[in-house]
Amino acid sequence: MSLLRSLLLPISLFYYLFQIIRNKLYEWNLLKSKYFNIPTISVGNLSVGGTGKTPLVNYIISNFKNNYKIAFLSRGYGRSSSGYILATKNTVVNEIGDEPYLIKKNHNEIVVSVSEDRVHGIEKTIEKIKDIQMFVLDDAFQHRKLKCKLNIILSKFSKPYYDDFVIPSGSLREPKSGAKRAQIIIISKCPPDLNKANRQEIIRKIKPLPHQKVFFTTIDYDEYLVGKNNIMINDLKDSPVLLVTGIADSSELEKYLNKKKIIFDHLRFDDHHNYSQNDINLIKSKSIGKKVVTTKKDYYKIIAVESIKNIYCIDISIKFLAGKDDFNDEIGKVLR
Repeated sequence: MSLLRSLLLPISLFYYLFQIIRNKLYEWNLLKSKYFNIPTISVGNLSVGGTGKTPLVNYIISNFKNNYKIAFLSRGYGRSSSGYILATKNTVVNEIGDEPYLIKKNHNEIVVSVSEDRVHGIEKTIEKIKDIQMFVLDDAFQHRKLKCKLNIILSKFSKPYYDDFVIPSGSLREPKSGAKRAQIIIISKCPPDLNKANRQEIIRKIKPLPHQKVFFTTIDYDEYLVGKNNIMINDLKDSPVLLVTGIADSSELEKYLNKKKIIFDHLRFDDHHNYSQNDINLIKSKSIGKKVVTTKKDYYKIIAVESIKNIYCIDISIKFLAGKDDFNDEIGKVLR
């Protein structure tokens, strides 16, 4: 892998230069950004996938939806449609993409829409829905045509952005200097026992600017698994299990199942995979006499094709290792 990355370095250097020039053109206002009076919060990252944006979006919406009228806007990656779509209760997962669909399922009372052009998406949503008090945007950090009031970026503990390089020799979408645009940096998927000294060492490496705050989160798995007949995670200890995932990073889920002493085979699909009937047939053939465990995103896409009787989804949430109230205050400041 190191040899391959070395061979790809010239392409990365060209891409690095392109991104530097692009960001400078926005900084110098030679390329224009649109700003909206309605508070806009971007939840994004510097790297390609797998940092845990959706659980953070869920956290923000859950904590503020009772007091504010929230709209969630995403590109809708992997969807079968294009252009602007405002989700309804009848919208299917392939129409808007797995992450927006999951947000709508979790928070049916909020406004959910998708658009490749985030500025157009906000304008269309404002046109259709009155009195929106906050937009939460998924994966909009590199969408420089939109200037958000608050930029949050996540970086995975096991592969922090400050030790990475741009694609294709690394996994960054833009140079790590782009982190300066964020007001909040979250190191995600941390070990639950990460102590204060280790957190301070990471902050030292980040070198946050005066306008930036750093937080640390870990993944918290729900022990209650949802399916046709709901079960507890411990019920899987005495059963053979097939784990099915179509996500960018399944390592934390694998660690969790191993920690619970659950023996499983793993059937992996690409991130944002849209399941076909052939995929379902494969899952069924490999899960004879087994329980199928999958993520909530994958669960809805699988049962949209065929309702498998032995499939269960495991849900996740995030937990702040410290400073949860401080983070909530930062969101509150945007809304006041």
